[in-house]
Amino acid sequence: MQPVLSVIVPFYCVERYFEACLESIAAQTLRDLQVIMVDDGSTDGSVRTAEKFAEQDPRFQLLRQSNRGLGAARNAGLPKAGGRYIAFVDSDDIVAPDAYELLVGSLEASGSDIACGGVQRFNRDGYYPSSLHEGIFDEARSRTHITRQTDLIGDRTVWNKVYRRSFWDDHGLIFPEHQLEDACVTVPAHVLATAVDVVTGPVYFWRQRDDGPPSITQRLFDLDIVEGRVQQLTKVSGFLAEHSAHLKRIYDLVALEHDLFILVMALPHIADASYRIGLLRFMKNFLAGVDPEVFDQLGETHTTCYQIVRNGAMGEVVGFAEEQPRTVFL
Repeated sequence: MQPVLSVIVPFYCVERYFEACLESIAAQTLRDLQVIMVDDGSTDGSVRTAEKFAEQDPRFQLLRQSNRGLGAARNAGLPKAGGRYIAFVDSDDIVAPDAYELLVGSLEASGSDIACGGVQRFNRDGYYPSSLHEGIFDEARSRTHITRQTDLIGDRTVWNKVYRRSFWDDHGLIFPEHQLEDACVTVPAHVLATAVDVVTGPVYFWRQRDDGPPSITQRLFDLDIVEGRVQQLTKVSGFLAEHSAHLKRIYDLVALEHDLFILVMALPHIADASYRIGLLRFMKNFLAGVDPEVFDQLGETHTTCYQIVRNGAMGEVVGFAEEQPRTVFL
């Protein structure tokens, strides 16, 4: 029989964290689940953990593929997902016990296309607010939309949500196969949805890794992460330029305060001179497409930064980046 919800869980070498993640899904108060674990070519004990859950719980099934990245692994799970609704979980995180009961229940009652909920960060020392989601989930809303609740432009993570499967398929949503792919799906999904439910949370606990291999968001200056951020900025800003000038201005402000600023900070860490030149050219072109009114909303550090990027030579931009403390962009 068709499950109510299909949960897609890609994983790659997360032996330290994977069992806790899967246990949080298995213990959901919404019991009618299909859980699709997609092994993206793991070389550690993660596969044994997945096999154990598949053997013990018929709701869990394991797919295997060679390493192609998170987006490709999520896409691989979609054809196997038979639920009326779909959700995604990153394999080092934790889902709140009643998360899917709340999110699916909201969609069943409202008829909306997406339900999203609050997020907390955590590490070995405890739980703390997610700055990315701050303020967005303070008040529950049914059948709202990003054009009316514009702070949803900051709700760019794929995993604190449940999606109506017919909505997902109708719009042909698919993950790009580069790093930092979430916003390339979630921002268009927010815009394309007829209505969205906001559930006060938290429904999802986002791990800050204390040990083991660093997560994607902890490898800010790796070249594949830098390129993923470039792709994200290009695709999301381009999509909004076609659909809503107002939302593009809001997104561009977020981008200037966060994503583009991180790219500036990455310049001193990039050894490939030709790539560094191309990255600076990309940033200049991005700034040229931003509404001038957006710059008026920036603080002093960001204003100075982009004046230097637009007018300065590579040495000046790199010098500015090297002077900034790491805390200025975290």
